[in-house]
Amino acid sequence: MSPLAKEIIDKLNKEEDILLLAEVLDFYEYIKQKKYKDLQKKWLQIEEEEPTEDEIKLYQEYKDIKEEEIPLENIIRELNLNE
Repeated sequence: MSPLAKEIIDKLNKEEDILLLAEVLDFYEYIKQKKYKDLQKKWLQIEEEEPTEDEIKLYQEYKDIKEEEIPLENIIRELNLNE
């Protein structure tokens, strides 16, 4: 814990005025909500990049390629592992 956090906690712990403590808690909540909203705005500003025509074409070609299945026996025979 940072020295500043310890100092703030100690001072709030010693404070007896409940209205002051309530104000501090309200302000803390305000800051927390403001930072959360700012973060949400930043995420909304991020735009997904659309794929280019070349990327779409490459993806379609990749999807359309049907890989030929090779039986395990053929691989074993090809590598001379059956002996």
